[in-house]
Amino acid sequence: MPDAEQLFDEFPTGLLVTTVTGTILKVNRTFCAWLGMERAELVGRKRLQDLFTMGGRIFHQTHWLPTLAMQGSLSEVKLDVCHKDGHTMPMMLNAIRRTKAHACYDEISMVVAEERNKYERELLAARKRADELVVKERAVQAALKVTQARLRQALRLGNLFLWDVDAATGTRRYEDDVARLLGYGAPQPVSGALYAEAIAPDDREGERQAMESARARTEEGYNCTYRLRGADGVERTVASIGQGFFNDDGTLAYFVGVLSDITESTRERAQARDRALFAEQMVGIVSHDLRNPLSAILMGARLLGHGETAENKLRVLGHVNSSAQRAQRLIEELLDFTLARLGRGLAVTRVRLDPHALVARIVDELALSFPDRQIVHRTHGAGECMADADRVAQLLGNLMGNAMAYGKPESAVTLTSVLREDTVVLSVHNWGEPIAPEVQASLFEPMVRGDPGGSSARSVGLGLFIVRAIARAHGGDVRVSSSRADGTIFSFTFPRD
Repeated sequence: MPDAEQLFDEFPTGLLVTTVTGTILKVNRTFCAWLGMERAELVGRKRLQDLFTMGGRIFHQTHWLPTLAMQGSLSEVKLDVCHKDGHTMPMMLNAIRRTKAHACYDEISMVVAEERNKYERELLAARKRADELVVKERAVQAALKVTQARLRQALRLGNLFLWDVDAATGTRRYEDDVARLLGYGAPQPVSGALYAEAIAPDDREGERQAMESARARTEEGYNCTYRLRGADGVERTVASIGQGFFNDDGTLAYFVGVLSDITESTRERAQARDRALFAEQMVGIVSHDLRNPLSAILMGARLLGHGETAENKLRVLGHVNSSAQRAQRLIEELLDFTLARLGRGLAVTRVRLDPHALVARIVDELALSFPDRQIVHRTHGAGECMADADRVAQLLGNLMGNAMAYGKPESAVTLTSVLREDTVVLSVHNWGEPIAPEVQASLFEPMVRGDPGGSSARSVGLGLFIVRAIARAHGGDVRVSSSRADGTIFSFTFPRD
């Protein structure tokens, strides 16, 4: 079998490699034989344009180089190439620009144009045969109508919609069923302007560029995915594909396209990616966060087994107890997350209670956990409400823990309980670096933390997700506001009864 170099050298068409300015770097034996020149007379000594006639050199300067620079390729360019003895040979050229290791070069193939004459004669014969088929046009038109009817039924079954472009005006036209994509309950006329207005503003420029590229006779055609804002307030994601067909003079003959509503499939793919990513992150973080307290428990057990003094035993038992509580909190958070996100939601047992008294008890407990921090409890209003005391304590514990972790250590953390006529508001305020607005938007999603300054505090990232789940289980919600001037406030609002 011949090797690659032999195949290149003996290939039945002329093959050249040149710099972007035309200097010949490599040429095969076939091309040398056509020109009656030795390889040494061409490589490094001649430029591609040197082999052309004057007209060919002008074309190379005004069309060849700019087109290669913009499009990266040229095809079916017919030019006269000069033989060594002075006569010219018509040749058909194709070129493509390559880039490797920060260097650009052009690969060029040439065939003697006389070979094309045979192809053109065969083409004429084929055209003649095609002309003979014109007599069958009526039968074909009838069959086409049947096919179109079948196509329309298939489009309806596949939830697909047709559109095209008016070749004379360039205006896009949509079938009446497209109105359903725009949020209308029944088919109705859809103008190009109405459809364009429904495209999401952030997607309009990309869609416009895709269409312009397709109408520039590119082989790729039109393929674009964008969002539509419907009259019913629903945002839908659509995939739009199309293809232009052009006359011999380059003018548009017709352009047809199909729209497909991919909203649900797009949402499902995004959810699947999120679930996979969340599971991967969760395994890593939980493994890390459980390892530390379990290691401390095991170490404490070993120390107690070595007969430590009573004072040391108490200290070790304190570490063991603290580590066990950390592991227990982590497991409880994971169980709550499973119920809130993957199950039927968190269960709450609401009983009548005094929210001020409940918050006061929680503040007393937190004061023991954070003896060096100032905690202030403020109350407004009086009376009772319906709530789950344990879940409310869990919610406020999470919010207070965050306030202690991310707030200024020297500033007070304020817990306010307010009873209004129909609602109860429990809020936690702290001073410190504000939470960025873009983070606030997703702060209550799992695996999201609002750490603004690289705090060393570490958690699984489920706390605020569970806070929101508890709030919603009470028929309420939780909100956050954060700024440097007003500090950070988390507010839990729920119905009083």
